Amino acid sequence: RINCPRQSAVPCLVGATFPVSGRETQACPLLQVPAQGPSGQQPRSARLFLAWEKFAELAKYEPESQKPTVKALLIVAYSVIIIISLFGNMLVCHVVIKNKRTHSATSLFIVNLAVSDIMITLLNTPFTLVRFVNSTWVFGKAMCHISRFVQYCSLHVSTLTLTAIALDRHQFSLNHSNLLGISLSIQ
Repeated sequence: RINCPRQSAVPCLVGATFPVSGRETQACPLLQVPAQGPSGQQPRSARLFLAWEKFAELAKYEPESQKPTVKALLIVAYSVIIIISLFGNMLVCHVVIKNKRTHSATSLFIVNLAVSDIMITLLNTPFTLVRFVNSTWVFGKAMCHISRFVQYCSLHVSTLTLTAIALDRHQFSLNHSNLLGISLSIQ
């Protein structure tokens, strides 16, 4: 079992310890409790830190704390989402590719969004489900990096594609409003 870096960095920032191997923990070097002030009381930052530490301890995610019902619900919900996502996005790709009338810039942008969603559905969502159910990353370091890369890549592709669609529609409305003699200026 390997702790995926994106999963193991969070406990160090949230609690006072972070996993080293298995059940062992070590004090987080990033978090230091300030010393007592001149009046003998802890400064406000120390009190806030201790309150945060107490909250983090209560919110700690342990494998034993996850009930079988929650695991089953996660598996069912993720499975439904994966199936619907694959079906819907493949249907969009199929319709746009087979139908000659839909071959336009906007349609190709929508296919690009669908392919990006398919990538996330196949290369990220199942691994996230297994990570939640097992409470640890079991797919090795390489797949951890691939999964993270696909997640960020898909996010950027989706954002840039939506921006391109907006710009394309804006240009289209400007060009066609000029041809029809309609003024779209904001006053």
